Amino acid sequence: MQLDPSALLEIVLRIAAAMIVFLIGRWLARRARKALRVALGKTTVGPSMVRLLLLTVYYGILVTTVIVALALLGFSLTLSLGALFIILILLGIALQQSISNLAATVIFLIFQPFRSGELIDANGVQGTVSEIQLFSTVLVAGDNKVITIPNSKIQNDTLINLTRAGRLRVDFVFSVSYTDDLRKVKAVLHEILATDERVLAEPAPLIFVQTLAENSVNIAVQPWVKSEDYTPIQRDIPEQVKLRFDAEGITIPFPQRDIHLHGRDAAE
Repeated sequence: MQLDPSALLEIVLRIAAAMIVFLIGRWLARRARKALRVALGKTTVGPSMVRLLLLTVYYGILVTTVIVALALLGFSLTLSLGALFIILILLGIALQQSISNLAATVIFLIFQPFRSGELIDANGVQGTVSEIQLFSTVLVAGDNKVITIPNSKIQNDTLINLTRAGRLRVDFVFSVSYTDDLRKVKAVLHEILATDERVLAEPAPLIFVQTLAENSVNIAVQPWVKSEDYTPIQRDIPEQVKLRFDAEGITIPFPQRDIHLHGRDAAE
């Protein structure tokens, strides 16, 4: 069976046109990705958002090119779009968790509840944000451990940003004996805070009796510091307080309990 020369020519032309369209589309995708990378490099958009936008543009153009090429080959446009839709659904089911993480990433990059370089507490882990990746966020903890948390878990849990406000209140509680002079104790604590340059003058630190406990008077000390001083001052102030209390003769009491023994009657 011989093919009609005109039909054969039409097939060849269709294949050639599809190949040309595909090559042009691939070239456009690369050029668009390159141009977009240059444009985004002049903005403050984070690296993860840049990668996401580049991937979206590149593969979006390629998919459109393939559909047009298939249409030139004689495939039904409706059939091609339907097949693409089915493939996307199957990928969505197979990659459900990944898509959930990606969706959380997009939300983070749009609304920016945290940024690279900020100190956050997420999923019970505290660390500085090193990078917001497409599916996870990388934190560097205080002990320099690198911790990777899926973004969907961060989105579904409580997130605490310790940097965004610029200043934080540090809460200490120090216990002293009931026999100590309360005015002297508060004066010593005020002096310790006043001599520490990290403690902000405004808002003024608070020092007050928090509770009258069973074995001690518990005094709350609440200074305000810059975000970057939040962790260091938690290490330093307790040691300073202990040394000053020892020098001033202020007692940090141990838990104690008085036990009274009652002897039996002599007749028994």
